[in-house]
Amino acid sequence: MKKLSWLGAPLTVASGLVLILVSQRHPGFAAWYSAYFFPVFPRAVGRFFGVFPFSVFEVLLVLVVLRILAGVGWTAVSLGNAYGRAKLLARAKVMPLRLMYTVSVVFLVFVLTAGINYNRESYADRIGITVQGSYADELVRLYLLLVERATLLSGQIETDADGYFALRRDGLYEHARQSMRDLNALYGGLGYSFPRAKAPMMSRLLLSNMNISGFFSPWTMEANYNGDIPGQSIPFVINHELAHVAGHMREDEANFIAYLASRNSSNADFKYSATYTALVYTLNAMRRAVNAERYAELFGLLPDQIVRDFAFARRYWQAFEGRPAEMATRANDAYLRMNQQEDGVQSYGRMVDLMLAYYRELEKI
Repeated sequence: MKKLSWLGAPLTVASGLVLILVSQRHPGFAAWYSAYFFPVFPRAVGRFFGVFPFSVFEVLLVLVVLRILAGVGWTAVSLGNAYGRAKLLARAKVMPLRLMYTVSVVFLVFVLTAGINYNRESYADRIGITVQGSYADELVRLYLLLVERATLLSGQIETDADGYFALRRDGLYEHARQSMRDLNALYGGLGYSFPRAKAPMMSRLLLSNMNISGFFSPWTMEANYNGDIPGQSIPFVINHELAHVAGHMREDEANFIAYLASRNSSNADFKYSATYTALVYTLNAMRRAVNAERYAELFGLLPDQIVRDFAFARRYWQAFEGRPAEMATRANDAYLRMNQQEDGVQSYGRMVDLMLAYYRELEKI
């Protein structure tokens, strides 16, 4: 029995590794899995944890930290007497096995809810576009289209006393869900199970300091967004995380899905958020594609509202620059590279290539 118990955890990890390997070697398996098996998780797990108005994943993290601290304290106290040391020794014999099982189960759940989906069919293939990279003239045409849209939308949003974008939070989650459902009705591949997005209580304290706008928990199937960031980014971030809930794990594709869903929303705040974020990435790409004089000329075409919101966002994130943010960015970069995203954190920006392909082939810019 002891041999079987010690073998359980390695076998669980091995099962997860085999599933990852098969999904990498045989894309058809990943496609089948994402279409027929994976949807059980957002429908069941996501719906269950979505009942709670708070981030269950955040609470679990806090409980884990408290449990570790309590264990350290108990160990320190136990070392002070013979009875405690004996009890500590008895626990030490079983703790490695418990830890192995915990880690193995956590890993397997990650594989089932996220890992395999890194190898599923691309969303570009689903909607029938071919990504070919970006070209300076096309980038400029895309940028001008976005500027035109931003100018129009600037008159449809609300602003605060200082002239910055003011997010209307009433019905925010329902607008997000509906926009994702509408996109699914158009192209498929997303399903209809979108749980309530949640802003962790430690958004500013933890997420902002780690340069995180949002994250997806594959263990609770929750879409978490940083509720403290500038409001113009929040609708887009929510839909980005909901794209992960729908099983699209690659960051460029989650960005692209968030853009399409938010752009096509009936809500002006979502439309503005999509255009604002697309302009951020397009300007970054254009900075490398055109000379400084041309870039300055094009930047000058931005509507005043976008320029103000850019400045507000820049000041917000500058306040959190430092070692924690750098470490978190490096960790995210390493995680993405481990999951077949060779560009690491730069993969977010590849949304521009997807946008160009979309407009090139479907809307003919």
